[in-house]
Amino acid sequence: AMAINDVLKRPASPEKASEEPAAKKAAVSNVTTQIATPLSRHCATLVETLDATPEAVSGPTHAKDACEAEAAKATTAPDKHATEAQGTAVAETAVAEDVPEQLRRLRAFIINLERRPDRFKRCTDMLQREMPWLAFEQFKASDGTRNPIPEAEIATTWNTKCNAHFADYFEWVFDAPGKDIDKKPWKWADDAHREDPNWTFVEEGREPWTFPHHASDSKGRTGKVTKKATGEVFDVKLQFGNRYLDPGLVQRMSGGERGCAHSHLRMWRLAAERTEPTLVLEDDLQVCFVRTDPTLGEANGRIFTHRLALALKHAPSDLDVLYLGWSGWRDGHSRHTKSSGVKRSEADNYLRKAEYVWTTVAYVLTQAGAKKLLAAATPTINQPVDNFMAWEASQGRLNAYVALDQGDTDFTWAGGIVDQFDFQGDSDIIKSDGGHQGDDGNAFAVGTE
Repeated sequence: AMAINDVLKRPASPEKASEEPAAKKAAVSNVTTQIATPLSRHCATLVETLDATPEAVSGPTHAKDACEAEAAKATTAPDKHATEAQGTAVAETAVAEDVPEQLRRLRAFIINLERRPDRFKRCTDMLQREMPWLAFEQFKASDGTRNPIPEAEIATTWNTKCNAHFADYFEWVFDAPGKDIDKKPWKWADDAHREDPNWTFVEEGREPWTFPHHASDSKGRTGKVTKKATGEVFDVKLQFGNRYLDPGLVQRMSGGERGCAHSHLRMWRLAAERTEPTLVLEDDLQVCFVRTDPTLGEANGRIFTHRLALALKHAPSDLDVLYLGWSGWRDGHSRHTKSSGVKRSEADNYLRKAEYVWTTVAYVLTQAGAKKLLAAATPTINQPVDNFMAWEASQGRLNAYVALDQGDTDFTWAGGIVDQFDFQGDSDIIKSDGGHQGDDGNAFAVGTE
C-alpha cells in the first residue's frame, strides 16, 4: 500500500538513519497509536497495544486474534479465475437481497502484485465473507522487478515542497547562541519523546507537542536534552524545517513507490472508461478492525456496507474521490482551510471535504475524478501517489472527500471505514521519506533544486 508516513510524511532524521533496524522497530512500537500508524486503528499496532492493555478494547472478536486468524488463512495461492467468478456470482445474487441502491453498480478492483498471491487470497476471502454483494476482480500491479516502470509516466525523483505545506517537518533544534551547534537539528518533533539510549528529553511548559493537534501552535516551544554519556544539558526549541518547503529537498522515489504510482495511474485509465464509480482497493485492505471509538466494538462488512452507502448517498453530485481510509487534514480538522462556520448538515455525519490526506488503501473514484487525475498526471506523476492525489485536492482541482465511521470526530487524525492489514510488518514499498517502518529516507536524498 502507498500508505502513510504517509501519516507524517517526511524523511528520517540523520540520527535515526544510523540506528540498527531492531532499534528502529522497538522505537516504533512505543509510539502512540494515533500518530505511529497510517490509520489510527492499524492492525499491527493494535497487536502491540493490546499485548499491554487487552482490557482497553471491547468487541465481538479480539483484534489481535482477528489479525492472527487472517494471517493464518493467507497461506495458499487462489485460483484467480475461480475467485473472480465466485465474487461476481455472489455479488449478483446479493443484489436481489438487501443491498443499498448506491452500491448495486459498484465494482471493485484489487491492486495486487502477482508474486503476492497470499495477500490476494487474504483480501478476497475477507471480501467474500464480509461483503458478498461486492463484485470484484484482480488488477495486476505494476512490478518494477519484472518490467521497468516508464520514466515517461512516473518521475524518478520528487520535491518535498508541496508535501511540506501539510506534513510534519517540525524539528527540535539546539538553542545555543554563539556555539557551533546553534540551530542545528537534534531530532524530529515526533521522535523526541521516544525512548533513546543516548539522550533524555524534557519539554518545558505546556502539554507535549504533537503534530496532529498542535501544528499551528509551535511558537515558544522549548525543552532541554541531556546527553546520557556526559551529563551535558542543552537547550532546544521547536521550529519548522523551512528547507523542506523552500526550495524543497529532492528525493529519489523508491522502486516500490514508482510501481505503486504506476499501478494507480493504470487504474485511473480504467476508471476513466467506466461510467459507474470504481472502487479501488489495495490488497492490504482490512474491514475488520477495532474502531476509532473502541466502545463501538469491531468494524465488519455490514458496517462498511452501511456507512459507504450513506456516504455515497450524501456525496455531492460532482464528487471525484471518496477516501474510505485516510490520515491527515479534512473539514473539521484542517491545516490551512478556515472553517466556514456553517451549521453541520446530516451529510457531515458520513463524509467531510478532504484538505490533504494520505493513503490509497481504498477509495471510490468517479469517471470525472479519474479524468482529472489523468490530466494532472500529464506528463508524469511527480511524487508518491498519495501525495500527488492529496496535492490536487488541496489545490481545489480534485473534489475529494473522506468517509467517516461513527466514532470519528473532529479530533480524529486517522479514520474511515477501512484499515490496513499489517502495514508495518508486511509492506512491499520502501518509503523514500523514511516512514514509520524504519526506512532510511537519507538513502534517497538527492539535494535541492
